[in-house]
Amino acid sequence: MVSTKMVTPLFLQERRQLILDELKREGRVSVKTLSEKLSVSEVTIRQDLRALEDEGLLERTYGGAVLRSPTPTSAELSFDTRRRKHRAQKDVIGRAAAALVRDGFGIAIDASTTTFALTPYLKRYDSLTIVTNSLIIAEQFLDAPRVSVVLPAGRLRRDSVSLVGRPDTLPDINLNIGFFGARGISFETGITELNPEEAEMKRAMMARCRTNVIVVDGTKWEQVAPYTYASVRDVSRVVTTSEAPVEAVEQLRSVGVQVDMVPDE
Repeated sequence: MVSTKMVTPLFLQERRQLILDELKREGRVSVKTLSEKLSVSEVTIRQDLRALEDEGLLERTYGGAVLRSPTPTSAELSFDTRRRKHRAQKDVIGRAAAALVRDGFGIAIDASTTTFALTPYLKRYDSLTIVTNSLIIAEQFLDAPRVSVVLPAGRLRRDSVSLVGRPDTLPDINLNIGFFGARGISFETGITELNPEEAEMKRAMMARCRTNVIVVDGTKWEQVAPYTYASVRDVSRVVTTSEAPVEAVEQLRSVGVQVDMVPDE
């Protein structure tokens, strides 16, 4: 059960993950109970439930929420909902990041919605090998015979429509470049992710890449999710939007990370 005493305030993503964990255990949650357990106002809990409902993860009820009734496409709808957030920014990031690729490259792509934005721009290259744990991203290349896609084994993670749990089954392959999204990026805590198994898969893919590129829109800067999968010194480059905070960008540049700030369109 969620602890009734919190020594320090939880980060937003931590709190929402705890709400989802409680919901999966109990099948339903109440605003009043969550407010007491997480030591935040009922207004804050209602905002959390509304945001989680927008992502397709639950259904709000009077005074609380219940698990969303499962449907064959609910996971894809959740992914699509997140993909549509900051869509214009993700598109310009995807286009700029894809320009770093060359014919014949081996590429890693994680299961984030920002890396998804690269997919239409990668199809113009010849003889690409793409390693990804995303089923949705893999599907985008069914009409691209010049692109070879390799998937690991593992367990289906429905929230991201990805394969997790078996990073040891990733191919023993040298990759030129890897593209990775994040829930948060900061100088102190590094590159962070909400789910520990996604973080583990990202680390395994990064280890196979000569160059690692983080792709995040400007809202992800100075945000912190529970699981760090890379320090800023593990990263070669960040492709982001012009709204990224200048001070945070300069901190990364000070340790040799190249940061490309792409103008929003």
